[in-house]
Amino acid sequence: MSRPTKPLRRAARAGLGAALLVLAGWLAGCEAPGTDFENVLPAATTTLGANYTDTITVRTSTVLTDSVASSTSGYLLLGRYHDARLGTITARSYLQPGLNDAGTPEAEAVFDSVVLVLATDAYRYGDTTRTQQLRVHRLQTDLRGTATYYTADARPYDATPLGEATFRARKQLTSLRVRLDAGFGQQLFAAAQQGTIGTADELLAQLPGLVLTPGPTDDAALLRFTVATSALQLYYHLPWLPDAYLSVNFPVSTGPKHFYQLEADRRGSLLSPLTTLRQTLPSARTAEETYIEAGLGLQTKVELPYLAQLKQLGGNLVVNSAVLEAEVTADSENPALPPPAALVPRLTDAGNHLGAYFLDGSGNVLSANYQRGISPRTGLERGTYAVPLTAYCAQVLASTRVNHGVLLGSGTNDAAERVVLGSRQHAAAPMKLRLYFTRVSL
Repeated sequence: MSRPTKPLRRAARAGLGAALLVLAGWLAGCEAPGTDFENVLPAATTTLGANYTDTITVRTSTVLTDSVASSTSGYLLLGRYHDARLGTITARSYLQPGLNDAGTPEAEAVFDSVVLVLATDAYRYGDTTRTQQLRVHRLQTDLRGTATYYTADARPYDATPLGEATFRARKQLTSLRVRLDAGFGQQLFAAAQQGTIGTADELLAQLPGLVLTPGPTDDAALLRFTVATSALQLYYHLPWLPDAYLSVNFPVSTGPKHFYQLEADRRGSLLSPLTTLRQTLPSARTAEETYIEAGLGLQTKVELPYLAQLKQLGGNLVVNSAVLEAEVTADSENPALPPPAALVPRLTDAGNHLGAYFLDGSGNVLSANYQRGISPRTGLERGTYAVPLTAYCAQVLASTRVNHGVLLGSGTNDAAERVVLGSRQHAAAPMKLRLYFTRVSL
């Protein structure tokens, strides 16, 4: 529905009368600048009027929500990069190789090497031109005691690595092969020859698991390994066939457990006060910005505190469309740190718990795709998300939904994409609710 013309606006404002002026004045006393509904523009002062407003108060904050389950993922993450706004992000992975049906090496077989083979997918996040490290450590404890592991979890491992590799996370990098300590490999090979690692318990007694960590000073990129095509491989040969290399594989996919950890060091950033689960940090304390970061539990809370006061305009209100226009702050955009492809709104409560998703008529989860366009304020290209909130606003106005607001998060979890959005008071990228409704007088 298009916005009414200026003459029509003047006629509509005159027809609203003193009741609307009183309402606008009351709202002005509630929260500066108090512009709620000053641009409510009915199409006509009849019993049926189509109205539009984009000045409803939108209150935003950043919330540290529950961490994301990663032991159910088909990926492992590794790397470290520094983000001026969100701090230093570190990814580590924990894995337990499993068994296959390769059989037992002959008693005369000779050990050659042990190699951890990690297959990458196309995902990269950060600066792929910089050199970084992968270090492989021995896990100290079995992972099977906990049903689910989350991105906030960690487990102890030996400080001295079994092996390491140096690389750049270029797109053409399809796998990493890390040669591990020969003594460790010989011990594992001897157990394989003797047939004492034929069960999961026997294998875990020899090797509780492995941990993948970045180098201690890395500041480069995150990359992702596929569990289905990664394995620990023991290479050996037979004395009478010295040039024929054989192997025993221990696939990660058949292991009892794996997960990845995402850790954020936010010291020195505007988000450093955000330390408690489900704590809110108002955008007024973060330079009128709000933040979303996949995998680390950072979400944006959007509240519409005075939405229900719209009912004081009188009549029955039917919400035709409600879209939250969220703009990405221009100076936060970085080609090496692309924003999430989509944002997903969810219900929440007074305690900032994650609630139900918004669904369309077919039961599909509603989301807002990242788009680029020209800003009408600056004339420059900018990124935006148009978040559908029609059902939420309709339920609040019908008094069937408690107005606790919504949480906006990334549409993916197996990643660390982040985005910085402007608040309602942000000078260059203000967040707005564009609301079209019909007022029916009985």
